[in-house]
Amino acid sequence: MSTTTIDGVTIGWTDTGAGDATLLVHAGVFGAWFEPLAGHLPGRVIRMLRAGYTGGEVPREPIELAAHAAHAAALLDLLGTGPATVVSHSSGCAIALQLAVDRPDLVARLVLSEPPLIDELLDPADLPEVRTTIGPALGAAMAAAARGDIPAAFDTFNTVVCGRGYRAVLTDVLGQEGIARAERDAEFFFTNEVPALGRWTPPDPARISTPALLVQGAASPGPTHRLIARLAAALPDARVTTIAGANHLLPLTHPTELAGAICQPQITDTHVTS
Repeated sequence: MSTTTIDGVTIGWTDTGAGDATLLVHAGVFGAWFEPLAGHLPGRVIRMLRAGYTGGEVPREPIELAAHAAHAAALLDLLGTGPATVVSHSSGCAIALQLAVDRPDLVARLVLSEPPLIDELLDPADLPEVRTTIGPALGAAMAAAARGDIPAAFDTFNTVVCGRGYRAVLTDVLGQEGIARAERDAEFFFTNEVPALGRWTPPDPARISTPALLVQGAASPGPTHRLIARLAAALPDARVTTIAGANHLLPLTHPTELAGAICQPQITDTHVTS
């Protein structure tokens, strides 16, 4: 992994292949979400490790989502990629949307996989359900993190967002060392990124003319599907793809199918089977 310092924080990346560039902007909690996907994509693939996820000292100063987007832009500028396909997952989708508004010259295409269930993006009708189902778990996770019990925060949050079988998936894909690293990464998520998500004001989707592909898991809950439908309707040029059998863990469980969806931008409102 290569690293550089931008605005006083460290970001990392791997850079493989040649040709048209794809930037992978991972979700929160841990930085390894796109490790399986990277090897399935053609061309030049840049897998970014965002500030707070490089394994060094955890940043203590707040890092806003706009700053994460600025870091991604600085990385693409540094590497001289020109416009890239920007692939994102969960909270990474918020960063990708911000990047598309702040630096449209660097974004040739957006791929938004399972955007986060935050109030600003949800269908308003789903707010009570999400606050009832996820709110208490997030509160418990944040309380655990505040008392320094990051493993408990990690388990509480992932159980409700990714399902009770999440640890078996992480063990299979990342191994025990990968899970240990993921739990260490999670300190930044709970102490810095979650508050930043709460402060973020999404840009007007109508301002984003970049073609967008929104990806959802068929097994993800209804609020996720309705959020994606709502966001797709608001974006000027958007398509939706559903991956059969997948949930929020889809970059880890279905990397081949996700790569196939990314490489077929003409897919519109279809299902990709395992």
